[in-house]
Amino acid sequence: MKKALALLLALAMCLSLAACGSSTSSTEDTEDTSVAADTSAADASVDAADASAEAEEVESGLTSDVLPEDVVGNTYTYTEVVEAYGFSTDWELTFTSDTEGTLFEPNDMLGDNTYTTSWTYADGLYTVTLVESDTGEMTESTMFDETYTCDFVVMSDGTFAPANASTDTAVAAETANTGSENANYPAVSYASNSNAQVMDIYLPENATGSDPVIVVVHGGGFMFGDQMMDIIQPVIEAGVANGYVVASVDYRKSSEASFPAALSDVKAAVRYLRANAETYGIDADKVAIWGESAGAYLSLMTALTPEVEDLNGDVTDNLDQSSAVTALVDFYGPVEFYTMDAEYEALGIEGTTYSSEDSFESAFVGQAIGEDEETTYKTWWYTYVDQLPEDFTLSAWIQVGDSDTSVPYTQSQNFAEKLAEVLREDSVTFGIIEGAEHEDDLFYTDDNLAQVFAFLAEALN
Repeated sequence: MKKALALLLALAMCLSLAACGSSTSSTEDTEDTSVAADTSAADASVDAADASAEAEEVESGLTSDVLPEDVVGNTYTYTEVVEAYGFSTDWELTFTSDTEGTLFEPNDMLGDNTYTTSWTYADGLYTVTLVESDTGEMTESTMFDETYTCDFVVMSDGTFAPANASTDTAVAAETANTGSENANYPAVSYASNSNAQVMDIYLPENATGSDPVIVVVHGGGFMFGDQMMDIIQPVIEAGVANGYVVASVDYRKSSEASFPAALSDVKAAVRYLRANAETYGIDADKVAIWGESAGAYLSLMTALTPEVEDLNGDVTDNLDQSSAVTALVDFYGPVEFYTMDAEYEALGIEGTTYSSEDSFESAFVGQAIGEDEETTYKTWWYTYVDQLPEDFTLSAWIQVGDSDTSVPYTQSQNFAEKLAEVLREDSVTFGIIEGAEHEDDLFYTDDNLAQVFAFLAEALN
């Protein structure tokens, strides 16, 4: 599970890249089809030939202008910018001998990887194969095929790039979130602001037509991921097996819109499920929300601000429905952004930069969280505590690992203590998993999930 986000980052980073070794054939086929549709049969053959020649010119242009005898001892860079996810990655390819080299993959969130490589050269392309990683984890980047091999062009300006980089834009445009093939209702649109506002809905194995629902919210630093992330699959599978409708929700990332957009989306997802309870066989009075990491933050904010109109943001769908939930499950979520640096310092960890403008939390807020305390605290649940309904009730399960190096575990600890002051103390279950890191497998063991589902059964019944 710890590598789930690394996998996500790699996949997101390469959304704009076709799989290594692919060609422009799909583009050519599309061009040929459109030509055939718009012209006579005779003209079509001529135009198709022209299109094919043009494609060959483009492809023939994707060759290196540096020969093998000139690359050894040199390092070449490739900066990939993925606008949809708001980040870039600076790859470094070094040729250390006439058959070997290294490829450096920086990862600000989970640490850097350096791969040893082997390489060959033919027809202007450098075929690079990853041999091993200094961390023991091989990249999941779709630049590489199943043998961790890709063709690159190497240029005299000190750069390199995948040989099929000219098709990046077309590939990215064709990529869409179509949902999980395992869902009963994949990629259901729950709001009308963005293509990111979709959820996959899974029905329980023995659906009754009026079953409780778990709204699952994925993490990813408010910047990455979708409703199909590997890390939440155990929750989805266990939910279905335990008789729940499960709605796995995607939402707008910070590169698309800042606070409260993602929160507004999750609230809208809950409202949508209530509005369509009969369609999906949901008991609208039994709604739980379960999030991990950034998704845990969005979940707890949804649970604790059911009547705060400002946090509906620009989403107006199904406003006649409530976004209230009965139960909350929070796995290692950030809670109070403004104090994260100070909390790590109190734990003996110095030099963290959550308050800088480059942090994931700052991107989510829309400015550096250390810049303006008042603005940052608009993202804290306790700011809105006076707007809770008089009859407000909630059962909360809050769990964190004491070896978490992504979010101070005291964020969860302080949240549990403060929430217990607002609710009845027996409404809050808090636990620390000793030795567990962020996104640790220990949260998703059969035993731990069984305990969570026992909590949900009691909370919802």
